Amino acid sequence: MSPCLSASYTFIFHFYLYLPPRFDAFFATLHAAIAPYPMLKRLTALWSHPAYHAKDRIKMAFGALIWPGATRTWLDFVDATPFLREAIAQQPKLITKIFRPYLCRDYNCVERVEVLKTHYQRVQDLGLTELTQQALVSPQTLYQGMTKSETPFELRLSATQQGHREGEFCLNLIYQDHSLFELNCTLALQGGKPCLMVGRLQGTSQAEAQQLVRQATSDLHACRPANLMLHAARNLAAIWHCEALLLISNRQRIALNLWRRFHITANYDKTWTEAGATLRADGWYALEPLAEKEIDLSEIASKKRAEAKRRQSLLNAVYAGLLAHFNPIPEIA
Repeated sequence: MSPCLSASYTFIFHFYLYLPPRFDAFFATLHAAIAPYPMLKRLTALWSHPAYHAKDRIKMAFGALIWPGATRTWLDFVDATPFLREAIAQQPKLITKIFRPYLCRDYNCVERVEVLKTHYQRVQDLGLTELTQQALVSPQTLYQGMTKSETPFELRLSATQQGHREGEFCLNLIYQDHSLFELNCTLALQGGKPCLMVGRLQGTSQAEAQQLVRQATSDLHACRPANLMLHAARNLAAIWHCEALLLISNRQRIALNLWRRFHITANYDKTWTEAGATLRADGWYALEPLAEKEIDLSEIASKKRAEAKRRQSLLNAVYAGLLAHFNPIPEIA
């Protein structure tokens, strides 16, 4: 019998024997049972963190037994990456996220580990390590702008906090001191080509959400907040030397239970299609990265051209502000 399989049987036996309310005895027994297995012992060393609940510890133990190779690969990568080792103190779920659905519902544990490794490797290659470290602690302002009513708005970046199952970075639109929209994304490689993968675009759940969105749309020269977020994501893809912006489809999106899936109202497929994205064979939608661009007024009614120019000027200002924030970004061979 293989060591991992033997440990699995030992673990399952003690799991049923010591299930709550005897969690203290259960985990003491579990620790003793897996002590001979170094990789599993590495996980138990993390259990003392107060952010880990009983279900997280059980998930870690089962995950390590079911996917020992993937778990070892991820732990080795974290240990070899100094800022990730430090980040565990702020975001301990960096370890457990490989054991649950992440970014795309089709990914298995091995693929999740590969996606996470690629993201954090590209973070280092692009010189984004310091920003990521700061974003793990608190949201970082990437851009500040003004609407037509002189109301300020901001784009803030956080890491592995809101929507942590749908991307490592979360871009947040702040308007009138409200978090209006969030977009989660992850730096990745597809077919060997760099891309930015978007796993979530979600508006605020506040009671006055519709009113805020309508007001923001008017204040942003008829640019819907969701479109502004998508535009900013395309800008970041261009600045971070990505060849495509990939967008999650309705079928592939993360929803951990049927109740949530049946109550999701956002239609990603419709949103991406309206933005001009094309559906790829792998089920992801794709858009090209976007820098500054000129507006084509030929198909816009004359009475709407002035507002269209102001809207495009605002979007170009967002790109210029993001570019200034990140400049220079090193080229990656």
